Amino acid sequence: MATKKLYTVTDLGPGDGGKGGIIHKISSMRRAHTIIKVGGAQGSHGVQTSAGDRFAFSQWGCGTFEGARTHLSSRFVVTPEGILNEGTQLQFACGLDGVFGLLTIDEDALCATPFHGIASRIKELARGDNPRGTIGTGVGEAYRQAERYPDTAVRARDLSGSCLRDQIAAIREYVRRDLVHIIEGSFLEDDRDVVQEELSLLGDDGFLNYVVSRFRETAERVYIVDQDYLRREILNRDGVVVVESSHGVLTDRYYGFHPHVSAIRTLPQFTWAMIEEAGYSGEVIKIGVTRAYQIRHGAGPMPTADPAMSEQLLPGSNKVENRYQGKARVGPLDLVLLRYAIEACGGTKAFDGLAVTWFDQIQKNKIWSLSDRYSGADDFTYFTPSGELRVRHGEDLSRLSFQECLGHELQNCVPEIFSFDIAPAADRDILYDLCVGILGQKLGIPVRLVSFGPTERDKLCR
Repeated sequence: MATKKLYTVTDLGPGDGGKGGIIHKISSMRRAHTIIKVGGAQGSHGVQTSAGDRFAFSQWGCGTFEGARTHLSSRFVVTPEGILNEGTQLQFACGLDGVFGLLTIDEDALCATPFHGIASRIKELARGDNPRGTIGTGVGEAYRQAERYPDTAVRARDLSGSCLRDQIAAIREYVRRDLVHIIEGSFLEDDRDVVQEELSLLGDDGFLNYVVSRFRETAERVYIVDQDYLRREILNRDGVVVVESSHGVLTDRYYGFHPHVSAIRTLPQFTWAMIEEAGYSGEVIKIGVTRAYQIRHGAGPMPTADPAMSEQLLPGSNKVENRYQGKARVGPLDLVLLRYAIEACGGTKAFDGLAVTWFDQIQKNKIWSLSDRYSGADDFTYFTPSGELRVRHGEDLSRLSFQECLGHELQNCVPEIFSFDIAPAADRDILYDLCVGILGQKLGIPVRLVSFGPTERDKLCR
């Protein structure tokens, strides 16, 4: 008898948790027919298959190599230019013919323009040596503008409309006005030429025409579908669906540490609500993801950050520093932050299991370091008597102020580290049991998958 099953995959950190490989594993193991995307297109989810395929997906789902279709939901911020670039790469570099035919976009999905990207990058450059952290694609800028002025937003349904040029020109004008006072300020000497290049594009009508033509081309190459498509064609179908989200819980707009947060909401509750509103009646399996060590790519509090562990945990990594995201920091796995993220999502009952990624690096290093408490977590406004971060609920300015202060408090905390030596002869089964024992006890959620390498064959499930 055919059944329906849906997996949600949530990064329990600030991103970079390894969701891509987990989604590919589920897609391969369960033969998923569709990946539903939520969040934004700025993330790149790396996938490497046992067949030798390798790609960093942004707008296509991480089950693409397994033949799964991708649906960009109404809760996804699309970058049309990025769709064309990514689709071309998949077609010619990866040999996936007909890849554009695998993609559908909800007509209500918000579109970020290159002018939003310009705004994002200039604002980050204006912060000088005090970065907030951004990918720089403009997803957050588009989201904030749509909140303030919803009539100015470009939705997927508008990509083939007769008013598209006027809409994008209006967005360009909005960005110009928004940046007036910012560009009057000072910038670091090394950033000034970049700022001028960005500003020149804002005044270039040829660039505006180029953007319009690329947006129209996107509408011609992919399927833009009505809002009922999710229910009618995807969730009503027997088989497996995987919901792929961008970001991580610790960058949620109201639960991350302001201002080092995204404009969008990254908690899985919003995905669960979307699925429920669409009338889904099948089984839902909720998976939380964490690396075996802590990582943060860019600015923001990270108590266990340890520069001395960079080469140990990211040997030869391509996570190099760039002007917008900043530097990738690593350190011992922070169980305090993990428990906070889990509680923000509704507690241990919100998840059916954990997936632990990058344990192969721990295996190579022969030591696993973790932190289960901080010294200096003494202010009971922000910490519980047992030293846990307080989860304060709400969505208002006072909430943001609380989160910013909590972030400052975290900067002053000193993690207490404990370690396990990994025996050279320890095999994957022994290490899996170690994860189950430690994380199950400390986090209250069973470990269901441990990744010992990049491909689907390297991921052990129980």
